[in-house]
Amino acid sequence: MAEASSSARTTVTNAKFEVEKFNGTNNFGMWQCEILDVLCQQELDIALEEKPDKMDDKEWAKINRQACGTIRLCLAKEQKYSVMRETSANKLWDTLEEKFLTKSLENRLYMKKKLFRFTYAPGMSMNDHVNSFNKILADLLNLDEKFEDEDKALLLLDSLPDEYDHLTTTLLHGKDTITFDAVCSTLYRSETRKKDKKDHRDTTAEVLTVRGRSHSSKSGRKGKSKGRPAKDEYAFCREKGHWKKNCPKLQKGKAISNACVVEHDEESNFSLVGMAMTCHTDEWILDSGCTYHMCPNKDWFSSLKELEGGVVLMDNDSACKTMGVDTVQLNNHDGSIQVLTDVRYVPSLKKNLISLGALESKRLTITLRDGLLKVVARELTVMKGTRRNNLYFLNGSTVIGSTSTSSSLIIEKLN
Repeated sequence: MAEASSSARTTVTNAKFEVEKFNGTNNFGMWQCEILDVLCQQELDIALEEKPDKMDDKEWAKINRQACGTIRLCLAKEQKYSVMRETSANKLWDTLEEKFLTKSLENRLYMKKKLFRFTYAPGMSMNDHVNSFNKILADLLNLDEKFEDEDKALLLLDSLPDEYDHLTTTLLHGKDTITFDAVCSTLYRSETRKKDKKDHRDTTAEVLTVRGRSHSSKSGRKGKSKGRPAKDEYAFCREKGHWKKNCPKLQKGKAISNACVVEHDEESNFSLVGMAMTCHTDEWILDSGCTYHMCPNKDWFSSLKELEGGVVLMDNDSACKTMGVDTVQLNNHDGSIQVLTDVRYVPSLKKNLISLGALESKRLTITLRDGLLKVVARELTVMKGTRRNNLYFLNGSTVIGSTSTSSSLIIEKLN
């Protein structure tokens, strides 16, 4: 047994186990579980039961002294006084339970309120959140309160914030029952994916939109507008016959912001999307440049219809085929479900794009102010987006496939 400083964890150890001493303030249920494991390891747990008929009194007394010694060694000094003379392990065990594990109606009510009001704390890892939930369940189990596995799973899902509504809908759709372990595994995987995407965003520069303006890279000088160039002129150098990447002036070292340009030719049926992306994402970008709504996630479409002849050209001139067109359902910022129609399925695209031009052409009003974008139809806000790095991201999520039941919706009718 080793005594540590007051700031360190006080423990009792041997070569095989380590148990935190119970001082009256730490979790008694967890301490009791650990002590029971130690007694089982030492083959002394029999002392907590009635004396076997075949065992003589001398051997029974020896086992009880050993068990009492093990239990007391794992108590802080201030908790030993009331049981220091006890020689029956069963009585010592019951005394501690009566003192620190009150099974009164008031205590059960308190713990159940704590469980039903349990919610996710912002910034907490999902592992810590699940551990806190399990601690409450363990305390209730010590009070002889048991919950079915499905009830535990549903209570854990109910404790999550609104941003997990899409995950919850997907997890429960089409199922008659669900297990607690399945919910925990899904939450752990979801947190890992979010962390990986965040780490990638931190290392990937977003693309800014520039139209017909050049900016001087020298300090102290303002970029001067040269007006709108001719249709076939490159805006920076005012020369014809080349793309931005082949501009001789840029190759000599002069800087210009990366352009995000989208063009559409009705006769040739292609779109040009100047966005160099490197990874799929669950977010939607509200884009004023793209010609159509576009999405690379096939599972998000309700019933995909094949489409041939369309291509999407990236900024590096690479062609991405349009493989289909269908509707995608969005879980909106206010909880409503909106149906986005005529969405192009472009597997090689790396971002989900909502065309503001397509929405505006269907009599929807687009407003941008103070970093907030609103899509309004008949005085009703049907979609919102928040500005990040000068791109507007949808305040909402995707409902995969046909997991929601949608009614007559404004965007569906106007698109």
